[in-house]
Amino acid sequence: MEKKYKKFILAIIFLVFLCSSFSCFFANKILAAELEVKSYPTIAGKTITPETKLPDFAIYLFNAGMLIGVAAVFISLAVAGVMYALSPIKSDLLGEAKDRVSGAISGLLILVSTYLIITTINPQLRAFTSTPLPPAEITAPAVKQTPGVYFYKAGCSDKTAQSYNSSVKDLGPSLRKKVNSVENVPDIDNDTYYISILYETINFQGKCQYINPKGCQLSQIGASSASIYQYNFDPSGDGVYFYRKSFFNQEGGYFYVSNNEIQNAGLYIRNLNQLQFTGVPEKEQDCVKYDEGGGCTKRNIPTLSGENISSIKIGKDYLVLLTYAGPGESCDDVVNDSCQEFPTSDDVNKTGPQQIKWEEIRNHGGVIPNCLTIIPI
Repeated sequence: MEKKYKKFILAIIFLVFLCSSFSCFFANKILAAELEVKSYPTIAGKTITPETKLPDFAIYLFNAGMLIGVAAVFISLAVAGVMYALSPIKSDLLGEAKDRVSGAISGLLILVSTYLIITTINPQLRAFTSTPLPPAEITAPAVKQTPGVYFYKAGCSDKTAQSYNSSVKDLGPSLRKKVNSVENVPDIDNDTYYISILYETINFQGKCQYINPKGCQLSQIGASSASIYQYNFDPSGDGVYFYRKSFFNQEGGYFYVSNNEIQNAGLYIRNLNQLQFTGVPEKEQDCVKYDEGGGCTKRNIPTLSGENISSIKIGKDYLVLLTYAGPGESCDDVVNDSCQEFPTSDDVNKTGPQQIKWEEIRNHGGVIPNCLTIIPI
């Protein structure tokens, strides 16, 4: 009985050996190493060389294993025959001969079953093959655009267009009145985003359009100039003050927009008619009701509309726009009939004007602003 168990264990080991040969089908060649034996016998028309591919190597092992197994069966039967012939001399040999015949037949059945199982599960396993992986497609990296503002005559697809990162007083003959689209391309690595304001005429005058920091947008005006700034998502400073009197004189009343208000809004937009000054002396307030003698009986605090703003103090990282929205238009519209920037690109210190020259504003657009926009830059 012990011999039966030994033969059964040997058969299991042989099956494990066969299965291990199947687990290597993912490679194309034998591991790069020198063969210890220079010449291998030819089995079923195959032999082993340093250039043998792994599927052929697996077939060779499978055929060698089957051949060795069959040879072991016939040798075992031959030995059993000899033992059976000598059994009259020694009676113990008869039982051993029967056990050996039984073991040999069991081994033969295992070999046949292994072959049938392999070919039944997948007939292609009779001849192991491997399909090489297709070569990897190498995609050229996309050309990274230089950060800045791009002006296109058509859609945002002309990657040869020039980028700008500072204001342009005149877009020149090639672009003037021909801009179809505008794209603000950020420098993401340095967290730098751009905003731009298009103007209908040169030197930042006339109808205007705000272009936000992200994406490609259509130009809705025939742009001839553009102011360009870096947008600030986290502005710092003391906000913006609007004064009724020149030279930042607080005694005549003021209106204050804090840094938190600007930062939370992202783009602070208000109608000047809805904003009232604080601290205006009573005698300087607007009289809305008179008595029979012409005396004022009721006063209202003046708003920031008309020409009531005389000076603007900008507390650091902000751009102030006074714009005009015509009848039926809203201050939230990206296109306005007129824009006046404070500080302008010439105001190096960005403190704002101590005295607003309303006659110049009227000459630029012919209208008095009625909207306020504050952009963190």
